[in-house]
Amino acid sequence: MDHLEGVWRADPGRSTEPHRFADFFRDVPLLPDGQAIYLDAAQRNRLAIHCEAVGLRKTAPQQIKYWPPPRGQHMPGNCGLWVPVDVEDPVELGTPDPALMTAHEREHLRAQLAAFDAADHPTD
Repeated sequence: MDHLEGVWRADPGRSTEPHRFADFFRDVPLLPDGQAIYLDAAQRNRLAIHCEAVGLRKTAPQQIKYWPPPRGQHMPGNCGLWVPVDVEDPVELGTPDPALMTAHEREHLRAQLAAFDAADHPTD
């Protein structure tokens, strides 16, 4: 194994910060029909370190941006999407505020939540 001592390895090191090129490898659409390949944070860092070592430089203007999957709605592989940079970001989904609801709306919300109660708290 002494002959491998001179082989360079993309070791992410001990840094907890993501490498500056790590987002380049977030959910890369390489598979047929644009299906993305998921890489975890350590794999993205390792690829980013390697690309910088071989001379990758960020010089072109950004053309695409990353949309993470919406909360509770995931694509296969739990991947987000890459979209053109000029596409408007979707509205962030939020939880409704019961204080702003009418009594009828609150009752409807209670009924909807009660339907999930059996699944959330099964009895033995």
